[in-house]
Amino acid sequence: MKINGNTKVSKVIKENMDAIEVIASLNSHFTKLRNPILRRLLAPRVSIAEAAKIGKCDAQVMLDALVAIGFELESETVDQKVKSDLAEDNYKNEFLEGQKITLLDVRPFLAKGEDPFNILQKSLKKLRIGEVLEVLIDFEPIPLIRIQEKKGYLTLTVVEEGVFHTYFKAGELIKEEAPISNDGIKTISESDYNNLVNTYPGEIINLDVRNLEMPEPLVKILEAIEILDESTGLKIFHKKIPQHLLPELVAKNLNTFICPISEGNVMMFITKKHV
Repeated sequence: MKINGNTKVSKVIKENMDAIEVIASLNSHFTKLRNPILRRLLAPRVSIAEAAKIGKCDAQVMLDALVAIGFELESETVDQKVKSDLAEDNYKNEFLEGQKITLLDVRPFLAKGEDPFNILQKSLKKLRIGEVLEVLIDFEPIPLIRIQEKKGYLTLTVVEEGVFHTYFKAGELIKEEAPISNDGIKTISESDYNNLVNTYPGEIINLDVRNLEMPEPLVKILEAIEILDESTGLKIFHKKIPQHLLPELVAKNLNTFICPISEGNVMMFITKKHV
């Protein structure tokens, strides 16, 4: 396969899975590509050149490393790049035309291990017709995008200089955020939680996400609930209540029991049927 700086990382990995380890060896940032779910978040929209910027390494070094495992280096054609950039720029310009843009950079929050969800939600609730929220982030926030699109927001994500710019635009019919059903989400005491887990009749999967960086806790939980069946429960050790994840759990018809133990220590138990 011929590659250049404009080649998407996803195409490279699809052609040769060994590319994951080659890219990961260049910078610790790229070790996230080893996770299949994170790979789907990071790889599809990012070119080799953009990935190099994100990882703060030379694009040529990455290209040379890929050539070493069998890829063929191809000269970038100016016409191809200009056409690609022009098409994306035109769509972006149409999306943002006449809109008042508010900028929100959540990267500092993520760098400190903080969850920017509440700040994002507050900013989105302030949006009116003719306004756009521009979010700067290190990855494409697909779960957040899906949640907001269900509420009626229009979205667009572009990658510029290695940074994801996700735009949220107020649509004509923005749905008010419905309160989370008490049938799906329950906060319980520590004793009730222990009793629930100890008497659960099926298999229990343990998942500790307390030491993971964003967005890995979210990704790991979404990955785990995909394999749940009616005889399996998911026990989660978390630092906080993942508010942005709760609507998704309700939408998947799961039962979620939350037990705040102490500061930085929250237990969750998720099942597919009432227990």
